[in-house]
Formats: sequence, structure tokens, C-alpha cells
Amino acid sequence: MLWIAEATSTEFPISMSNIDILLTKALAAAALLLLSAVPAPAQNPPQTEARPLRVALTGRETQLHQAARAGDLSLLQARLQQGISPDARDPNGRTPLLEAAAAGQITAMELLLAKGARVNLSSPDGETPLIAAARRGNLDALQLLLDSGADLNRRARGYGTALEAAERLGHSEAAALLRRAGARTFGRSVGDSVCIRPWNGEGYCGTVQAIDKNNYQIRVTKIAGCEDGCEPKPGCSAGRRVGGPNGLGSGDVVRIPSWCITHTDVKP
Repeated sequence: MLWIAEATSTEFPISMSNIDILLTKALAAAALLLLSAVPAPAQNPPQTEARPLRVALTGRETQLHQAARAGDLSLLQARLQQGISPDARDPNGRTPLLEAAAAGQITAMELLLAKGARVNLSSPDGETPLIAAARRGNLDALQLLLDSGADLNRRARGYGTALEAAERLGHSEAAALLRRAGARTFGRSVGDSVCIRPWNGEGYCGTVQAIDKNNYQIRVTKIAGCEDGCEPKPGCSAGRRVGGPNGLGSGDVVRIPSWCITHTDVKP
């Protein structure tokens, strides 16, 4: 047994087992001090460090599209001067020129074209500025795009060409403008010859006179088969018999839905 005196001269006994415990605790405390003094290992920078710049650019590009759609020339000019491409795409893959054409913002379109916007860039579904303008029947936008070299034959999913879109939506003046520029639908435009032959290959053929959305006005030029007369169909013959006595014949005019047309680009 050992005896240790405190500063107050009080004496108390300490066994060897108590000494071992004290030494263990002292060593543990010293180890903790040493560990805390070791600098922490450097951490790799987070992988998303560059995201704020990307988000900022996306936001500015969105403002560019909004400015084009609204015709806000001050904002549009400011964003272009910041170096944003006039062909920048928004999250839906649309260009500023496409947005301006869809909204009929002629001055914004002129500014974008002057800054180098490409006139035939399309959205993911194939819509070009020309098709967007045709869908809305905007003659000024169509003329500007045609003068800038827009491709008449580009097709968009669900709309077809610019001419087909104008015809189907009933924009007759826009369709006429596109036809004067050389646009043709695939054998079923105004002036084209088509056939309506849903009676087991028989029926009639004629010339497209007018198109209103999905309805076609046809002037009959000949009867194909139906020698004894084909039974009337409410849609494809306007409820009249085809051929035979008192049936639909050459020179008659009939209005039919587009799905009745079985043959296009027929030689007269």
C-alpha cells in the first residue's frame, strides 16, 4: 500500500490497481489530444459545383425566349448582347425565332434573323418557324420567313408541311401565299387530282378545289367503275350514289372528309 499526501497534508491510500486505471485514462486523454491536432484530410470538391452557372444560363435563355414571344425588344437585345445565341433552345427544344413566329412578333423575328438566327431550325417534333406561322395564318410572318429562305417542304409531326398545316386549319390566304411561293402538298393540295375509291377499289376521281381543315371540296372529273352505281356513303359521297342513273357524275362538286381520299397525285 502507498500513501500520497495532498497539499492540505491529508493522507489517503492508493492501491496498484488504482494507479493502473489512472495511467490508462491519462494515456487515452493524450491520444485524443494528438488526434485533434492532426489536420483533417482534404475533401474533393462537390461534383455539382458547376451547376449554378448552368442554371443561370438556362434562366437567361428562358428570358430570351420569353422576350421573343412577347416582342420585348429591349430584353431581347440585352440578352443577345450578353452573348446568348439567337438559336439557343429552351427546355422544350424550341428556338427564339420559333417562339416569335408562333406569336406573330414580326419585329422580334427581324431582330433575331439579323443576329444570325437560322430560319429552318425546328423543334423536336419538326415544327419550323414557317410551319408555326402557317398554323396561325400570319401572312406577314410567312412572307418574312419566305424572304429569309425558309424551306417549304419541312414537315412537323401532326401538321405536315406549312402548306398542309395552313390548309387543314382553314387559313386559305396563308395557303395561297405558300402555293405562290412554290409549296405543294403531297398530291392533295388545291389543283391536284385525287381519287375517292372506297367501294372495293371503285368510286370517282376529281380535282381539289378548296380545303377547309380536314374537309376537301372535290369537282368530279370521272367515275372509276360503279357502272351500275355504287351505294351512297354519308361521308365519301355526301349521301349520293356514285355513277349510274342519277348518281354522282362528272362535273358534280362534293365535299368530303380527308380520310375518304384513297389516291393522291393522280394524273388527270
